[in-house]
Amino acid sequence: MNSRLKKARAFAPGHITGLFEIHDGHADPLHRGSVGAGFSVTAGTVTTVTVAQQATREIIVEYNDEIIDAPVTRTVVERLLSQYDRNMKVRVQHESDLPIGVGFGASGAGALSAAISLGHIMNTDLTLEDAARYAHYAEVTNHTGLGDVLAQVAGGFEIRLRPGAPGVGEIMNMSNSNLPHVVLAGATGLETRNFLTDTSWRARINEVGGTLTKRVVSNPTVETFVACSREFANETGLMTERVESALENLSSQGFGDSSMVMLGDSVFCLCAKSDIALAVKILSDHWNSSEVISTSIASQGAGLI
Repeated sequence: MNSRLKKARAFAPGHITGLFEIHDGHADPLHRGSVGAGFSVTAGTVTTVTVAQQATREIIVEYNDEIIDAPVTRTVVERLLSQYDRNMKVRVQHESDLPIGVGFGASGAGALSAAISLGHIMNTDLTLEDAARYAHYAEVTNHTGLGDVLAQVAGGFEIRLRPGAPGVGEIMNMSNSNLPHVVLAGATGLETRNFLTDTSWRARINEVGGTLTKRVVSNPTVETFVACSREFANETGLMTERVESALENLSSQGFGDSSMVMLGDSVFCLCAKSDIALAVKILSDHWNSSEVISTSIASQGAGLI
């Protein structure tokens, strides 16, 4: 550990999954994950980690100035401290645009930016890939996500070809959309853990997700991704009434590049800059205005700032 380095900051983008297939049977959490497709957004999380030497281990996690339990971030911190055999006070401050539990990759962004920050304090030579593995492990073992961290390291539109943590999983980037702006709307209601652990849901998700992921791989365009995402939401039965109604309204107004966010009572709408206001207005008829976010595609992934 660098004895002079007491604080570090990192950013991780939010991530939107449009379709996926669960691969979590491997004994090693670093080899568990998902295949599928999605994209990262500039709405994300900046995390500041501050450490102080003391005899016992103490972890404080804040999310937008509120102290929270944060089991995923805590798992990251505990594993890093154990890896480097340190006892200290660690304060993790997440400043985030992302609401928790709506499918926008908040837990992955928090875990990843915390891992990068604390990892840098522990070992300034720690690579981004190695730091990200702590975040992936924490997500998978807490059943809060499978593929977000791998995608959030890469940024952009991605197809996840092989499951696993960075360095294990494999990603292919899709061609960039000519619609770089994104309007998101979302609320809690679909608990990721429930779907990742329920046998019948898993079977349905994997049957549909595997076929559609292959279709996106064979024609890796944003248009194919959106169409397959829509089909995934419909065929699995995951689509909520609110999402269905909102997508109908968006389509009727010409916003065809829209679909459901996995997993949340949430939607994404890819649009031109000139159409952002109308997309926000439409979605604000279905969600509270505070639940609607205007953002853009994150061309770069997570890193120190």
